[in-house]
Order: sequence, then C-alpha cells, then structure tokens
Amino acid sequence: MKTIIVDDELWSVEQFKQESEKIEGVSLMGYFNNPFVAVEYAKSNVVDLALLDIEMPGMNGIELAQKLRDIHPQIVIVFVTAYSEYLPDFIRLNADYYILKPYSSEEIKSVFDRAKLLVKRQEKRVRICTFGQFEVFIDGKPANFGGKKVKELFALLVDKRGKNLNTEEAFARLWEGEPYNNQNATKYRMLWQRLRRYLQENDLSDIVIDEKMEKSLRCEKVDCDYFKFLDGDQKTINRFSYTYMTDYAWAEETLAELSEMKFHLGK
Repeated sequence: MKTIIVDDELWSVEQFKQESEKIEGVSLMGYFNNPFVAVEYAKSNVVDLALLDIEMPGMNGIELAQKLRDIHPQIVIVFVTAYSEYLPDFIRLNADYYILKPYSSEEIKSVFDRAKLLVKRQEKRVRICTFGQFEVFIDGKPANFGGKKVKELFALLVDKRGKNLNTEEAFARLWEGEPYNNQNATKYRMLWQRLRRYLQENDLSDIVIDEKMEKSLRCEKVDCDYFKFLDGDQKTINRFSYTYMTDYAWAEETLAELSEMKFHLGK
C-alpha cells in the first residue's frame, strides 16, 4: 500500500512514519509539509493512501484531497485534524477515514489496518496489457489459458470493450477463411467451453457476460491499458507507442483508431 503523508507539523509526520514502519504491507513513499509538492508527486507516482492534515497554509487538506482524487480516483483519503468542526467537510468529500489529534499509536495502527482492507477491496484481480503483445495477469501472475486460441478468444472480448461479440464475428477472426458450418461451429463452442472453464477455475466467471450467441466483457472488473486510453487517462495515452496486440492481425483496425486518436490528442 503506497502511502504519502502531508502535514505541516513535523511531530505528526514523524509519528505516522514510525507507525507505518511497523505495519506489513505499508510502503511510505513520501512525506510532505507542502501540499503543492505532494500534488506534483502524485501526478507521476502511484498513491494508494494519503494521510492529510486539514489545516495547512496555501492549500488545506480538503482542497488537496480533491486534487488527489482527480489524479487517482481510487485513492484512500484519511483526514488528520485537531478540529472536530471539520468533520462535515470529511463527510461531504466522501473521504474514507479521519483521525483526531492528539492520537495514540493504537489509533494510527487501526487507521492503517482499515485502509489496507479498503485498498485490497479496490484492487482488480485481472490486469490486461494490450500495448505491444497481448498479456493477461491474474493476481499478479501471467495467465495460462491453456492454448493460444483460448487466449485469442479472450483478446477478442477485450478488443470489443464491453460490446457484444457474436459467434460468426468471433469465428471469422479466429479462423480466417474457414467456413462457418456445423463442424466448425462445434469447434468454436468447444473453445468457449475451455475459456469458460478456465475463468471458473480462477473464480473469474463474473468478468464475462456469457449468453448463447453473444458474449461480452465486464470492463469495470479488469484493469486494462486500452480502456484507460479510451477513458482519457493521460499517463496511459503518453505510454502508447503505436503498438497494439501485435500477436493478432485483426487488431490492426483498433491500432489505426488508437494511433489516429493519439495523433490528434498530441496537436
């Protein structure tokens, strides 16, 4: 859990630093007494948790929290304050926790423990990389679909980005030039059974809407560079180097669309 602390009171920063070192899974990435510097850091670094003093010169914690949420929508925000009158602002911003000064070591540990649970719940088990070769990771480990065609079928779902993938379209891309007859329809159904079984074995059946003639991916269930690009994530757009699912010839159509989008965004 990558954590930053922003507080202009050094004793508070030091206490949080000492407590964070005792808790497994917490990585203190930076501590700042200047909120503007903290915002710049967050623009180029992953931040899971931010502990923010509310009363700070130049930019208060309420404003800082909103800026951090704009950069990292899933960030866990913990307000640190000596003034209980700020609690309505805590509720309005929909921050995750608060802690009142002065606080004990037990209270700090409790906040870290609760924040760890929340960050864990927000993590997506499936990470998909489409820039370059197509790669899928489940719980941080490379997915083994048990066959190139099974993996390619999943790639087709990703490329559709939540839209329905119908049987004939999928077959035409997987077996270009082959007729869609009864024998080949059986081959296609068996391929879907293999993909379905693999997802079930990894407790991931819910990421695919599996209907008789059409399938689609639940995009909100996965972390994917292609989806982030289309959602306007600037860091992902910058990272796109004009390659997309280089394993598959059918992906060239989407590559052309992404390349044109980046060209116009760069103007």
